[in-house]
Amino acid sequence: MKIKILGCGNAFSKINYNQCFLLEEDGRRMLIDYGYQSPLALLNANVDIKSIDDIYISHLHSDHIGGLEQMAFIRYDWANRPRRWDENLDENGNTYAPRLIANVKLLEDLWNRSLRGGLESMEGFDASLDTYYRTTPLEPNQRWVWQGWTCDLIQQVHVMTGSIIMNTFGLMMYKDGHKTIYFTTDSQHCSPKQVEVFYKKADLIVQDCEILPMKFASGVHANYGQLAGYKDANSVKLPDDILSKMWLSHYQDFKNENKDAFGDPCEWDKKAVDDGFAGFLSVGQEFEI
Repeated sequence: MKIKILGCGNAFSKINYNQCFLLEEDGRRMLIDYGYQSPLALLNANVDIKSIDDIYISHLHSDHIGGLEQMAFIRYDWANRPRRWDENLDENGNTYAPRLIANVKLLEDLWNRSLRGGLESMEGFDASLDTYYRTTPLEPNQRWVWQGWTCDLIQQVHVMTGSIIMNTFGLMMYKDGHKTIYFTTDSQHCSPKQVEVFYKKADLIVQDCEILPMKFASGVHANYGQLAGYKDANSVKLPDDILSKMWLSHYQDFKNENKDAFGDPCEWDKKAVDDGFAGFLSVGQEFEI
């Protein structure tokens, strides 16, 4: 499987596109998340939006789902509405409706809390999420298979307010004879002992990471100091063998400007290697696993 980094930033960054990854296996393409800047990321990577077969959605923040309305309108078969996706194939035999994969509750919320207002009313009929996408709702603990890869959804802690935690799911993918990859997507930094079992299973970890000092951190994502195990970050250092396979997907322009949050010089790439990480991800970077 080939993995291409389409974006490793989000709304905090002027340069990088929303965190988004393109997976390719045997002629099929899947996106992991599709944020509001992701259409530009596809354009920059010379990827035809009509070539996307599947989209996995980890949670409902706009930097992860903001491009779905645009995808729906571009891909919708206006000439044959209302219709069935499997009856309207293009010259390459592809349906116009990409498959949309996510936890069942997350898909319900995606329509009711986000896309419904912009996509429900169409001339002549009321649309639904299934009008634009071939939805694949996954029940809790349900595994699914993509191109021979077994996929597990790993629920993360994300935006905790009182007793309410936003639904967000990382993705663990594995296949015999290949490396196992763990996309954490957006996640807060739990006790390392809670997530270490998943880190250990993976040969390659794509870890979201804020690079702000703890006192300025949003609390939404894992923080560099926490992941590195800095004492002032009130964290326990992860084992070296985990850090060495962890690629950091950063959120701020400090990384590109080689400055810290105070404006002082900081060589982030060197710092990450010195602290034991595999490094920081960059747009256009590719992996074969």
